[in-house]
Amino acid sequence: MVGNVLGNRYEILEKIGDGGMAFVYKAKCRILNRTVALKVLRPEFVDDEEFVLKFKNEALASASLAHPNIVNIYDVGQEDRTHYIVMEYIDGLNLKDLIKKEGPLDPFYALNITKQIAMALSQAHKNGIIHRDIKPHNILISKDGLAKVADFGIAKATTSTTITAMGSVIGSVHYFSPEQARGGYVDKSSDLYSLGIVLYEMLTGKVPFKGDTPVNIALKHINEEIIFSQEFEGKISKEIKMLVCKLTQKNQINRYQNAEELIRDIEYIENDIEPDFEEDYEYYATQKLDTLNEEIKKQISKDYKEEGAKVDMRNKKKKSNKRILTILAVFVALILSLGLTFAAYMVKDLFITKQYEMPNLENSTIDEARKRLETIGVKVQIRRELYDDSVEKDHIITQIPKEGSKIKKGQVVKVDVSKGGEPVVVPNLVRENLEEADNILEKNNLKEGIIEYEFSSLPEGTVISQKPKAFTEVEEGTGIDLVVSKGEEVKLIKVPNLIGKTIEDARTDLVGFTIGSISYKEDKTKKEGVILEQSLRAGQHVEEGTKIDLTVNEYKEEPEEESPKVVKKQISIALPEDEEIVNVLVKEIGNNSSKTIYNKEINIKEKGNIVSVPIEGTGEKEYEIYVDDALYGTTSVDFE
Repeated sequence: MVGNVLGNRYEILEKIGDGGMAFVYKAKCRILNRTVALKVLRPEFVDDEEFVLKFKNEALASASLAHPNIVNIYDVGQEDRTHYIVMEYIDGLNLKDLIKKEGPLDPFYALNITKQIAMALSQAHKNGIIHRDIKPHNILISKDGLAKVADFGIAKATTSTTITAMGSVIGSVHYFSPEQARGGYVDKSSDLYSLGIVLYEMLTGKVPFKGDTPVNIALKHINEEIIFSQEFEGKISKEIKMLVCKLTQKNQINRYQNAEELIRDIEYIENDIEPDFEEDYEYYATQKLDTLNEEIKKQISKDYKEEGAKVDMRNKKKKSNKRILTILAVFVALILSLGLTFAAYMVKDLFITKQYEMPNLENSTIDEARKRLETIGVKVQIRRELYDDSVEKDHIITQIPKEGSKIKKGQVVKVDVSKGGEPVVVPNLVRENLEEADNILEKNNLKEGIIEYEFSSLPEGTVISQKPKAFTEVEEGTGIDLVVSKGEEVKLIKVPNLIGKTIEDARTDLVGFTIGSISYKEDKTKKEGVILEQSLRAGQHVEEGTKIDLTVNEYKEEPEEESPKVVKKQISIALPEDEEIVNVLVKEIGNNSSKTIYNKEINIKEKGNIVSVPIEGTGEKEYEIYVDDALYGTTSVDFE
């Protein structure tokens, strides 16, 4: 595979890992020019639908998570028969190799890695995903000490809407939870059990259970307790041992119920605060002691019966003259016994401390808890103050001892008290629309507070102001009050009566209105230039700026008769050729009148005997032609 390019993008540089399901290669993304890890399904599994589905399931599970302690998934693809996942490349070792190289790790370094893994599991569990294969091989440690969880290939969804489980008993037998070994119900605490085994291995350099076969190891997870050998006495603190003990309880109910509880206890140990494991585990210790006591009682009873038989045999051999002394001794012992019993009964209250059942203090205030317990002489002490958005501020989150435990006068009950949600910085919501503001609040673990609406020049639905102000710190879950724009205020104005007024006079009355279209029509009964109609009824109230259309009276002018169109023409006159120079006169003859339109001397020798006289007019006209003052001819011209 080295040298190949998958998806025309990922150039395989070298092989860096080899698992039971896939090979892992270091590769280079040619498009983004970055180093990536390429996980390629083994060729023998490409025809196995279940393995292909598991492989794709890993990409689906990891891609749905985004967390600094989870390996990022960049891409998933298939080229011919090669299935591959493109992942973040971590320059470092996996935790298994680190333990092999370093041996037992420093306890606080091991705790730090455990806390980082718990943070990754917290993110996965919040998204409804159980890893089911937490082991050192799947924990990558970068050179700067950052732990990243990988290989969600057999992850199981906790809801039907997320990833489907790929079977029942899956994972690595050395890190199995007892319920996985039995093929039972797997939940968040199953991952935490496996994390407890990983922590044990970091502390000791070895797994707690070994065996000849996987079945033998699985049975040890179910039946045997985890033990720290004498060689680690003094090297690992009692608190860390108890933390491992709580993580690896056989019964899921007795373990940490979520990763957040584990993270808190780790931080207590890191800060030299004792998490009070002893009282948490008093019940389990008592159970084991009671079991041992029952065995001792059975053995004592057995020994007593055997001894009694021997005494009977000896008594039979005694001489009869000692029977009276024996009866006397028994009688004296009986009297003494009755006396002692009566005395004990009379003074028992002096030596026996009365016990009470521990009530539930969770979700109570400190004052409420103290009032409940002061009547029986029990004190309440605040052990830790924690951020917890699920419990109201100044209310109790957890208590030690737990509800139902036995307590006595003078005992101290320790409680963790909520500081409310963790402080978050309030985002700036001004000028955001209300829907987007809600999305921003949700992303920042805040919620919508009181919403008020005001008129504003900002668009309707836009945030005008907020309380608390942007960039101040508040608790998680705090409600942010918003003032939202209703748009510009709508001012209502009364429509004036404009009928009979001129446009100029109406303009004064139309302040606050918009004059729309102005049309014209004629009404001879009304004065010209006055308004005849308006589009809005006088007296009604409308929004300021509303448009009003007007109709104005305009008289129509009488149409003038159209003048006939003047046409230009010519009259051609043939003059006598035997003359040299003649005078040509042309007259237009009208009703009892005439009008000279042409009078000119013509040199026939130079101009020729044909003369063209220009004329113009309308209709039909008559013309007289004179040559040397003698009528030469008449003509009629039609100008139509």
